[in-house]
Amino acid sequence: MSNVRLGFIGTGGNMNRHLRELTEIGGTQFVAFCDIVVEKAEQAVNKYGGKAYADYNQMLACEELDAVYISIPPFAHGAPEKAAVAAGLPMFVEKPVHMDADEAKEIAAQIEDKGIITAAGYQERYLDIIDKARELLASRRVGFFMGYWMGGMPGGWWRDKSKSGGQLMEQTTHEFDMARYLFGEVKTVYAVARCDLIPDTDYDIEEASAVSLQFESGVFGVMFSACFTTHGMRRSGLDIFCADGSLEYHLRKALVLSTAEGTTTWRPENNCTIAMDSTFIEAVRTGDGSAIRSPYADAAKSAILSIAANHSLETGEPVHL
Repeated sequence: MSNVRLGFIGTGGNMNRHLRELTEIGGTQFVAFCDIVVEKAEQAVNKYGGKAYADYNQMLACEELDAVYISIPPFAHGAPEKAAVAAGLPMFVEKPVHMDADEAKEIAAQIEDKGIITAAGYQERYLDIIDKARELLASRRVGFFMGYWMGGMPGGWWRDKSKSGGQLMEQTTHEFDMARYLFGEVKTVYAVARCDLIPDTDYDIEEASAVSLQFESGVFGVMFSACFTTHGMRRSGLDIFCADGSLEYHLRKALVLSTAEGTTTWRPENNCTIAMDSTFIEAVRTGDGSAIRSPYADAAKSAILSIAANHSLETGEPVHL
């Protein structure tokens, strides 16, 4: 295979980031762009070449593609992925991969049945400092952790929980995924929240939440989320407490180990999103997806974790996975 021929479903902000990075990586051809607002697809065509579509089914039927990128809002997932699977196409799917646990499992089963190469947009897994974190944690006894995704309130469909799944689905999913990557699978989830911190605002999502996570390994943690803060401390990452010290992961910025011997800090030396995209493209080119760190089936488990946390918020009861 020479250039990997790509089609794109969705041409919003996240996809534009992928397009810039894929251009930098090279070895690809942008064949077609699809967006329900066809003018957006046409703008991408004007910049990168290819053909614009308003219907992804038509794009998949008409174009000869090697793989497809899917970057759409959470509520729109499902049908595009099924169409790509039916076409037998490798696919990169932006997180969260679905808002419905059963359908995510169904798609994962279809992918496995056809042996399709997939990847999902959990780029933090590709950070070199996360490789270091896994190395450091392998020889340590972890007690518990505290996780964070704290910032302000985005606009648009994000504020409609039926479309975004709220902050737990749209943002904190990155740290749920990172906790899974470091500590394994979660067996019990319990969540609390409040929704009265921003007056006179048109939204129906929780503004602050805390999710208790009990892992099969015995590790437990609490994940804090906030989308009401405008000043003061705004942080994202994990604080991990071990028997011989602590490890702080500051989202995509630094890893800090503190022990009796002192403090050591590592900062990323790689671009994790470029690493993620280049790994997917190489997998498509070679037919070997073993280097992909977040295939669809695994990303579905992180989505299901967010879904479980939201269910706990709704019922006031713990959810057993």
